[in-house]
Amino acid sequence: MIMQTTIAIIIGYAFGCIQTAYILSKTVGKTDIREHGSGNAGASNITTIMGVKYGFIVGLVDVLKGMFAVLVVKWLYPGNPNLAYLAGIMAIIGHIFPFYMKFRGGKGVAALVGMMIGVNWKLGLLFFLLVAVPALLADYIVIGSFTSFIALPIITYLLDYPTLFTVIGVGLSILCFYLHRANIQRIINKEELKISAVLKKKRD
Repeated sequence: MIMQTTIAIIIGYAFGCIQTAYILSKTVGKTDIREHGSGNAGASNITTIMGVKYGFIVGLVDVLKGMFAVLVVKWLYPGNPNLAYLAGIMAIIGHIFPFYMKFRGGKGVAALVGMMIGVNWKLGLLFFLLVAVPALLADYIVIGSFTSFIALPIITYLLDYPTLFTVIGVGLSILCFYLHRANIQRIINKEELKISAVLKKKRD
């Protein structure tokens, strides 16, 4: 069981470390995306800096890596859904803390949605809506990040996964707010870039 758990952790973290925003910014933009905009290596920042096309690519890959982390471990250990869920959590952690980027990656929202798609497509749809609807209503993508990560430990508890997973979910929720502290301050100061402004900018 220890070996299986270790393998699930490694698989999940390895998928999470596929840092699309960083790779694209380095290969296409010849720069480090973390040196621009919000400093985040994720879909929202690369959309702002490089455009909607690249933001879509990054968001899609980030979703897929969370999903495949779960599906691969499901395939390896079909009798133990806890290991697949653990792999999904580790994909989020790998996205946030990639070892080859000095543990400074993205914020894990797309990977979270992908993880839930891998667990159950209905959960994936729920988490997509938890990101999209609040973000569009508030006109700030960060609001969708908050609602989805707040929901993570709640859903984990309701689905009767091990208590440790719920505790980790609470920790990731707290981490989400910490990682977005600059965004919160910019919203308070009315300096945070709105979704509508980004889309308008790219149309212009």
